[in-house]
Amino acid sequence: MSSPPTLFVSYSGALGGSERILLDLVSGLEPPVSVACPEGPLAERLRAAAIPVLPLRERSLEMRHSLADRLATPLRLSAQALEVRAHVVGSGAAVLVASGTRGLLVCASALAGLRPRPPLVFQQNELLPGVAIARLVRALLTRVERVVTLSETIARDLDPARTLGNRLAVIRPGVDLARFAPRATGAGTATPHALWLGALVRWKRPDLALEAAALAARALPALRLTLAGPVIDAHGRELLLPALRRRSQRPDLAGRVELPGALTDGQGALAEASCLLHTADCEPYGMVMAEALACGLPVVAPAACGALEIVDESCARLFTPGDAPGAARALVKVLGEPSRLARMAGAARGHAEHAHDLERSRREYAKLLAEVRRR
Repeated sequence: MSSPPTLFVSYSGALGGSERILLDLVSGLEPPVSVACPEGPLAERLRAAAIPVLPLRERSLEMRHSLADRLATPLRLSAQALEVRAHVVGSGAAVLVASGTRGLLVCASALAGLRPRPPLVFQQNELLPGVAIARLVRALLTRVERVVTLSETIARDLDPARTLGNRLAVIRPGVDLARFAPRATGAGTATPHALWLGALVRWKRPDLALEAAALAARALPALRLTLAGPVIDAHGRELLLPALRRRSQRPDLAGRVELPGALTDGQGALAEASCLLHTADCEPYGMVMAEALACGLPVVAPAACGALEIVDESCARLFTPGDAPGAARALVKVLGEPSRLARMAGAARGHAEHAHDLERSRREYAKLLAEVRRR
């Protein structure tokens, strides 16, 4: 007879950053492990990795876009909580792991009044979205056995007074170093090529990337910029592509910017660029930066939040958040001298191997779950 599973819960069935981290994690954990999530790309990838999927009904991801969203959100969360509760009872889950803020709200409700109930682990992947949600989440932490965050930045946001003590662990997600690896056409390319990779949303500041490239091109006339990411969000709304395209067609950028939309081969794009340009003023973690390092790409990023936990001066040049001229100067420093670029590329891969190995992340998470199971 098999032992009860560790059951992970994801409100979303998409394959965004948080879901990719979840997939990488559970793919390397010892069974039995199951994931409850809606049908979609995440469920497909989980099944391909032979991980059992317990289906949840797909629901809107929007919580605060309109008054209707605000009114409907509690009903959506409650309905999913009933489904999760049934999966917990049916699977006899030994540990329940809630992924993200929505996951915590769902799982805490699912376990309310359930006896016996499995211990609850909360993995926080994001910064809290507002004062009301922050209060609710922090109140629910009293029901949680352990809390895991992807970064110290997220930990400080979630628990500013450090009241959780040793119940909180920071486990930075690692990179599959075999999958993300340098290519011969990587950072040594003759044409300086900066890659910006992420969802085209305002807080990630793709507009800043364009302004920085326009300024850097004065010193690097051959500079190219690829601005890649989804053009439609999870709610079906078009993102910033029209405005970004208009800006890229002005004379100071015309002919040097590509806007290919979402990429099916992100690691291929990373390996073929010269450096990664990251512009979010406060990235909670920034997995793409760790992936870039593994591909041997130096990073240009703001000196704040997640970036400070991922890169160091051997493999990156940092700038003040929101400072387009500073970002341009950093780009010129990285790309303007081939010998420096080659040194930083080698240091990038070495730093990834030392600090961002997926196998180490999996071992740390497995140890935490084993401790929870024993209690």
